[in-house]
Amino acid sequence: MPSAKLKFDGKLIEELSQKIPSTLFALNELLKNSYDAFAPSVTVKIEPSKQTITISDNGNGMGSSDIDKLFHIAHSSKSYGHTVEQDGIERITQGSKGLGFLAAFKFGDKVEWKTCKNGVHSSFSLRKSDLVSKEDLTGTEIVISTGTHTQEGTIITVYAGKEKIDGLLEDLSDPRVTEKLAATIVDDSFEIKIEFENHNQCYTTKKLKSFQLESEENQLFYVKYNSEENEVNFYNKGEHKASFPFSLKRTDYSVNVELIIFFFSSGRNSKSISPLNRRLHDDALYPLVYVNRNLFNNIVTFDPEVLRKKSSGKALPQMIGRVCLYSKSQEIDFNSDRTNFVENSFTKDLLKDLKSLNELIQTKGSELKNQLKKNTHGKKLPLGKAMPDLESNKLKKSTASILIDRKKAVDYYVPSAQINLEEFIFQVKNCQDQEVDKGEVNIIVDGQTSINKVLPSVEVPCKKEICFRYNDKNTGLVSSEVLLNFKELKSAISGKTQEKSLFTIPSSSKYCVDLETVSDLIYAIDKAYSSNFKDVFLPLIACSIRAIFEISSDKVFKARKSWFKPFDNSKFDSSVKREIKDSLLKNVVNVVILLKKNQSLVTEISTITEISYSTLNNLLDLGDFKNSVKTSHIGAHQSSRYLSKPKIEACAHICGLFVVICNVLINLDNNKISTLTITNVDESDLNAYLI
Repeated sequence: MPSAKLKFDGKLIEELSQKIPSTLFALNELLKNSYDAFAPSVTVKIEPSKQTITISDNGNGMGSSDIDKLFHIAHSSKSYGHTVEQDGIERITQGSKGLGFLAAFKFGDKVEWKTCKNGVHSSFSLRKSDLVSKEDLTGTEIVISTGTHTQEGTIITVYAGKEKIDGLLEDLSDPRVTEKLAATIVDDSFEIKIEFENHNQCYTTKKLKSFQLESEENQLFYVKYNSEENEVNFYNKGEHKASFPFSLKRTDYSVNVELIIFFFSSGRNSKSISPLNRRLHDDALYPLVYVNRNLFNNIVTFDPEVLRKKSSGKALPQMIGRVCLYSKSQEIDFNSDRTNFVENSFTKDLLKDLKSLNELIQTKGSELKNQLKKNTHGKKLPLGKAMPDLESNKLKKSTASILIDRKKAVDYYVPSAQINLEEFIFQVKNCQDQEVDKGEVNIIVDGQTSINKVLPSVEVPCKKEICFRYNDKNTGLVSSEVLLNFKELKSAISGKTQEKSLFTIPSSSKYCVDLETVSDLIYAIDKAYSSNFKDVFLPLIACSIRAIFEISSDKVFKARKSWFKPFDNSKFDSSVKREIKDSLLKNVVNVVILLKKNQSLVTEISTITEISYSTLNNLLDLGDFKNSVKTSHIGAHQSSRYLSKPKIEACAHICGLFVVICNVLINLDNNKISTLTITNVDESDLNAYLI
């Protein structure tokens, strides 16, 4: 069984998890992992009835090497601030020190991970109380259970006590916290959802109100600054009013700023503005600061009140918006609770630049405000929606788009489950680069419009052409297509390749049998059956199949002697005695009943062959195995005319499954066998199954 090793001091868990100051910060650390895994979305769910907190995503998941790195503090394969691309989507790497997983211990003593990558499902868990008691954890192994799965992603479950759950719910009852959590990463390709048990309300990134639309009747300025253009632009009621030059001290960071500045006249106030744009300690308005797209838990980096003490006449403190900082520099660093920068020459220059930019915006904005007031001859200031509808010709030239989720599987085995076709749509945008609800996309299956957008189960091999169409009101139709392929689940089991084989299993694993004689026989039978004289070869094929049954059962009986005890024939019912006169039939039945009595063996065979557990159990039909052995026994038939191609094909199918079962049992790792408790088959089992 695979494992990972801890590579840090046990006291470090307690120390670092205690330093995490807030719910917002702790959950943010976990959300960043989902973002780095290119998950389209992540869900945080709090369930008091189970006393659990789950963070689940549908990202890349973790393989064995990723899990190993997870537990190596101060080590990470990620390069913070660097852009990474996957399937046409660009993201800025968030993790850098391997500290993210410790955040989960803020909420509970036990944390469980379930993750799937490249079809391999892994699960493991840790208890903080077990670890903090040890001074040195180096080399401590974490057991990882593995299996197969098709849906990639990660689920982290924190088992929290009532006190921790109540504390978390109290924190998240404040929308100023919950909305910021939903906005903790600013990226259109990533959605954060926060769900509460038995609550209809769900906070989600997509439902947050844009700051540009807040209290439009009280907006004075829309301000935009991009350090690449070195210019601060002011807009009033959608019209460009002024530009002012501003350059940063350094080139190893960049700054983008978008602000809405309000003027609340007598009788008006800011109460209608969303909690997202308010400080926790005093409910005042302030712009959110993001560093490499991640919310910076700091309220003074771009302080709206920076000028109030100097000159209230030059201050415009009623502002909200986004201050976005970008840098790949290794000098950018934060204190342990991410409330401030670590002080160095880099961060000093950055903070000075932000303060200067803030002061310029407020002083120049105050001058512009006074000028606007003069232009109205002392009347009311012109207030209203400040942001222009079309800031540049770029928006007019944009095109609508439908992006397909290329991580979704397009190959299916029949019979398939029903398929929600909307899940293939990753993102839809109109010509103004605004996200469009997926419900506005029409879905056409093989030329027919799908009303409910669900593809019913497909039972026969075929191809389905799925077309996604959206009509943009300005630019017209945009469409995208996906071709789904439905095929039979079959894999030849011989170690030698044939285009078609009589011997298959319901798996795509291409399982190879290493019983040399058996492999040679399978190859020879397939050659004979693919010839133009297959009808003549049917008796020969039947005898050869019987030989395969005999060789396989003999080898498994010799390899696993302790599993197969001799029977006392006097204990069999008379009808059973007649059945088992054929010793081969008795041996084959013995193997099949052994599996039925020991589901742990079925699990091992399922894992190794990639035949689903439920399918394998259904295939262990004793009647099918009995009929196949009898079909292969030519001497028991009065005439070879008893044989037919359908009977031979059915017989070979069951024989192939039996070969694979025996091959797996023979090759099971001895360490694995030592963990299994095997119950032998006895006379009562044959009496029960064969009557």
